Amino acid sequence: MTIDELITFCEEEEHGCRVRCKRYDDASGFTRSKDKSVRTADAITEEVYGDFYKEISATMRKYQKIKKIANDKNINGDLLRMSEIRWVLKDGDDD
Repeated sequence: MTIDELITFCEEEEHGCRVRCKRYDDASGFTRSKDKSVRTADAITEEVYGDFYKEISATMRKYQKIKKIANDKNINGDLLRMSEIRWVLKDGDDD
């Protein structure tokens, strides 16, 4: 599986989790009432899993950027390359 395929997989799984979470919330009445006492464990689980998949895809995007920087022949010098990688790790969350 390539990194792009993994990111796509995680994005699709996240979407599925969000859809299922909404269905559970709609069925329990949580969507209308916002009463946390009626929210189901299934909805909470799907929300948590959706967050996990979102985090995995964000991490894989960072990895892609780091891999691109590490292989970029136009960046001269290890210090410049490391500063680019540090920037991705610190600030470059998505794009």
